Amino acid sequence: MNSQAKLSTSYSDVLLGPGKDGQFPTARQGLAVSGLSSTQQALVLAAITPWVKVADDTTSASLLSTYRSELSSTYISYSGSSSLSSQGDYVRIDGPGVWIEFVCQNGVVYSGVHHHTVYRDHTRDYGGKFSF
Repeated sequence: MNSQAKLSTSYSDVLLGPGKDGQFPTARQGLAVSGLSSTQQALVLAAITPWVKVADDTTSASLLSTYRSELSSTYISYSGSSSLSSQGDYVRIDGPGVWIEFVCQNGVVYSGVHHHTVYRDHTRDYGGKFSF
């Protein structure tokens, strides 16, 4: 992974989990997607897609179109290792709209690593404009 994408902070859980509505960081961190090749930008959009596809087809198509148009202002970042297999491995996609976090945690009930993730939107958080 690119060193520009590496965050200086480590994470043991998602930043914007329950009770953290609207508490987005004021500055985007990491690597600007605008500096990536078109193939790499397509991979970022492909990474966003599974979270957005939980909505109905019309809503997800609209959101993906929006997020595609905002890729030049979107940032990707990570903390820990890029393998996403150990405690504290963390990835973030942060754009004008999209916010996705994914973190690995050690299991408490079950041994091994389990994952926490959250998908939010800076302007449409929790369905302000969604139709489910």
